[in-house]
Amino acid sequence: MNVPVVIIMIGLLIFGAHLFNGLFKFTKIPNVLILLVIGIIVGPIMGFVREAHFGSIGPIFTSITLVLILFESGTNLKIGELFKSIGSAFLLTLFNFFASAIIGTFIAFTFFSDIDFLSAIFFGVIIAGTSSAVVIPIIKQLKMNKKGYTTLMLESALSDVLCLVIGLALLQAMRQGVFEMGAIFNAIWKSFLFAFLIGLFGGFLWSIIIRFTRIIENSKVMNLAIVFIIYGLTEYLKLNGGIAVLIFGITLGNAYLLKDTFLGYVFPSKELLENEKDFFSELVFIMSTFFFVYVGICMKFGSAVIYLWALLIVAAIIIVRPLSIKLLVKTKMSFKDLSIMAIMAPKGLVPAILASIPIQYGMRGGESIQMLSFAVVLLSILICSILVIILSKNPLKIGYLKKVLGHEEEEEVIENTFKENLPFDENSEEESNDRSIIDNES
Repeated sequence: MNVPVVIIMIGLLIFGAHLFNGLFKFTKIPNVLILLVIGIIVGPIMGFVREAHFGSIGPIFTSITLVLILFESGTNLKIGELFKSIGSAFLLTLFNFFASAIIGTFIAFTFFSDIDFLSAIFFGVIIAGTSSAVVIPIIKQLKMNKKGYTTLMLESALSDVLCLVIGLALLQAMRQGVFEMGAIFNAIWKSFLFAFLIGLFGGFLWSIIIRFTRIIENSKVMNLAIVFIIYGLTEYLKLNGGIAVLIFGITLGNAYLLKDTFLGYVFPSKELLENEKDFFSELVFIMSTFFFVYVGICMKFGSAVIYLWALLIVAAIIIVRPLSIKLLVKTKMSFKDLSIMAIMAPKGLVPAILASIPIQYGMRGGESIQMLSFAVVLLSILICSILVIILSKNPLKIGYLKKVLGHEEEEEVIENTFKENLPFDENSEEESNDRSIIDNES
């Protein structure tokens, strides 16, 4: 392909992503959906770009994007909001992960003759989580209540870990023909605990060192370097780098809390400056833009029957999800925010990557698993985006959500009036307090 043409296309893509972001206020169409469609058009449909063109850079690119998204999200999380949301996020993750895994396993095993029971469980597990790389950009664009935002962000990060750890363990069992539940649980708790400790220690240490690095020119890039080191080191130790980077970001973003404590005098820690946060915010935006186009390029299309079963899986997952929100989310939130939480179940590249492994090993049912997984990824993002458009315009339009979640008309009037007169800014502490007052009074 002509190099100048490629560079022009990259420029147009970045410009277009900013334009789509700005138009969201009027169209309510998430730029995730637009970028995904662009990827599908230039990739599978027209064949201008293929996954093979990226070679080994593709998986590295997706990992870098996920690292940046998780770190930037972590730096904007406050400890108070984290503690309020961690319980709900953990229970929500377990409920939705296992419910989704059961749905996927049942359909794959029942209706696909070439998929045995263990392979069906593998498929159910890898499509059970929500994708951090998809969820976080969407809920940022929606400017949700901070508690809802934090819960969804944590759920997506935790479910990514479950998909990877359990999925890889099941893949090994499929190859060896031996399934050990104890080994899977052992791998999960080690991955969580040690990744958490690496992120916590790394964030604390870097919060002390960071003030010395600021005398160096272009020191913001050093923060980027240490993020990559934390992720790479954790992954090299066969642990979960995503969790480590998220905890690293949370620790660094809350280092200011140590200033007035004994530790603050012994270890003079510093948090990220606003210009350093802005640097990461721009990086995340650019990388996310290319990521969603890349997801579209990687899509593979099977038969219409495959997509019908995938549609059934996605529909069943979205039907079950509001029940978990009703049962497990006890925080007072607007009906609109609860509704967004109830439909936020998009899948990402984790199932697409893991689903490609069985076919590489020549396992029975590998092609069906791959095609079905790609179909679930595509339809889950598409349906989630459509539901976001509907809910952004009229939260009460979906009757099923009204019935399950319940709503109070008076509360909705107050909430909508508030949003019309004071646009929500996720970084505004003053507005967060105003929302709390309104919630309590309603």
